Amino acid sequence: MKTITAAEAKNSFGKFLDMAQREPVLVTKNNRPVGVFLSMDDLEDTIWAERALKAHAEGYLAEEESRALLGKLLKAGD
Repeated sequence: MKTITAAEAKNSFGKFLDMAQREPVLVTKNNRPVGVFLSMDDLEDTIWAERALKAHAEGYLAEEESRALLGKLLKAGD
């Protein structure tokens, strides 16, 4: 992850935006981390990953498992 100061981000905003398209950028102020700037693609990937982890934790089935279970249930109903 790249790191940039808040002042650098402010003074070179275009460069800052370009950096964030390649990887997340950590923003510091007074040598302390104050934020992370992500591209929209990175944000969407993060949101989908969180949803997948939540679904897995809640016991959702993968596609193959879902098909097998549905097939089994349909056969049992015959």
